[in-house]
Amino acid sequence: MVSKNNSSIGEKKIGQVFTPRYVADFMVNNSHKFIEKWDKPPHVLQVLEPSAGEGVFLDSLRKQGYSNITAYEMDYTLKDQLLTSYPNVNFKFENFLGSDILQKFDLIIGNPPYLGQNYNSTIFQEYVDLYPICAEYFVGNMDLFYFFIHLGIEKLNPGGILTYITTNYWITKSEKTGIRLLKPHILDECFLLQYIDLSQLTLFQGARGQHNCIFLLQKKTPQEKARGIDKPIDIIQIHGNQDPKEESNNQRIFNDLSFLRNSRDIRRYTSALTNQDLKPDKNWNLILPQEIKDIVSVIEKYCELNGRISSLADYFRIRNGLILIKDSIFILKESINLKIVDDEYFIKVGSSFVKLSELEKRRLKKIYKSKSIKPYGHKTDDYLGYLIFLNKNEFNATSIHERNNLLKERYPNLIRYLDQFKDELQHILINAKENPADIYFPRRGASIRRFERNSGEDLIDLEPMYDSHEKIFFKFIEVENMFGYSNQPYYATSDTYFLWPKSTPIDYLFLLAYLNSKIVTFLYKAKSLTIKRSKTKLEQGLPLPNLELFNTKEQIEMLNQIKNHTLSIITTSHTSEGVQQTQNLIDSLFLKLFNLDQNHLHDLLKDYYSYQLK
Repeated sequence: MVSKNNSSIGEKKIGQVFTPRYVADFMVNNSHKFIEKWDKPPHVLQVLEPSAGEGVFLDSLRKQGYSNITAYEMDYTLKDQLLTSYPNVNFKFENFLGSDILQKFDLIIGNPPYLGQNYNSTIFQEYVDLYPICAEYFVGNMDLFYFFIHLGIEKLNPGGILTYITTNYWITKSEKTGIRLLKPHILDECFLLQYIDLSQLTLFQGARGQHNCIFLLQKKTPQEKARGIDKPIDIIQIHGNQDPKEESNNQRIFNDLSFLRNSRDIRRYTSALTNQDLKPDKNWNLILPQEIKDIVSVIEKYCELNGRISSLADYFRIRNGLILIKDSIFILKESINLKIVDDEYFIKVGSSFVKLSELEKRRLKKIYKSKSIKPYGHKTDDYLGYLIFLNKNEFNATSIHERNNLLKERYPNLIRYLDQFKDELQHILINAKENPADIYFPRRGASIRRFERNSGEDLIDLEPMYDSHEKIFFKFIEVENMFGYSNQPYYATSDTYFLWPKSTPIDYLFLLAYLNSKIVTFLYKAKSLTIKRSKTKLEQGLPLPNLELFNTKEQIEMLNQIKNHTLSIITTSHTSEGVQQTQNLIDSLFLKLFNLDQNHLHDLLKDYYSYQLK
């Protein structure tokens, strides 16, 4: 909180980023188009600006005829300027989050502050302690503007309009993130009437998170709630120049946008989703024109299993690679703490290098980061170093003490090396509330919970699967579908996701081809499946074909050709151009298999997602 004695406020404290005037002008004019239908003059309506800043929204509101305006601003350095410029506005120089929830408004408009909870936990805790609205709706991994949406909804009159410009990340997040309370609150109380995607524009120079949007909510009336009324969602996509120096280009686009019609840079349509299609715990894939949804439906027709659409989660558990106590200790680097001479391995203990036994050499595994992943494989020479991988399940010991003693007997030099860092490793484990006796092992990724509840095992040892099992993997931050494969030893750091199979038999050749195909490229865009550390959307959103539905002679022949081409890629040395040529053959077969036209897919991706199929 900022006290009234403060003469200045840091951007860090309140997430302050000022709105360009042309954006404020558009938002006021745009909301006025909805309000005009009420047949009430602007001057009788109660208007709220919860974060006034320099007053650009107030200026636009005044020009549009709104005069009954309340505005909040925490930055006391702006007080004199605001009072002088807008003498008729009811200013409150305090935190909007502490405002009276019973005071209602017909229009709430603005650019609420951006501040992530992850790196500002002290501020959020302070707000939770001070303001009831924050205590009620606090969720970890949220943004400060979520509180502004919650309180705005509470302060709207039935039928009233709330419109904000914010980052767009919350739209595609699901239940395990900071939107856990936000989306249910919106759907219970409001209709989402309009979503304007601004992610291709740079609007706030110097600010983080330039993936912005403007959204417009309308508070439901009691009658609309009782009758379960549904409403469509108006979608506007902006295609512009992301160069922040092109401010004039942004202004031109927003000027065109005021007409709300399709143009070179603007595409407008009604989303294939209505408000009743939106789920309180799921990704809102709003950028979904009907013609895109129709193509998705064609693909999903071949993904039906037991009366529903099967997804990746039906066949796989997605898990990170290995999470170590400390990478720099467990990953040995040649010429630093590891020497390899004529197939003899020497590890650094103290100031000298000691020779490892053959048993100890087998405990060193080449480990890769996600940057080594390429379609259908990985760059085998692009390894990070040699991982010390000791397996908890190697000994049938009756106690941790016995287990560790057996380790020292079998791998004396590896244990001597790790014991050099014993205090540091134990300190890390203790701080993480983990067993300090486990300093010799990876913290995560060495085993996985049993796949089947009827199994007698609690955990499945992943070392044999890393060593020789067929495995598909992908980067944990990725905007396109690029899936690697190996049936040879492949150990990776935690920036890699692995698809570990459930008990259902997997046709790896077909699956690998499908995951790297243009069909899945299309699904990534259509279903907003960009991977940003979260695997949930991919698990639940990517449909997998049911091969039994391809049962004609022609379809079976195409499946065989797809698998043969895939086998060729993973077993034969190819240049990147050669892989691409074979991929093109695979894609042509997939398009025939799903009865789709590549030119049509190309045009749809270009028009709606500014994406060029390769």
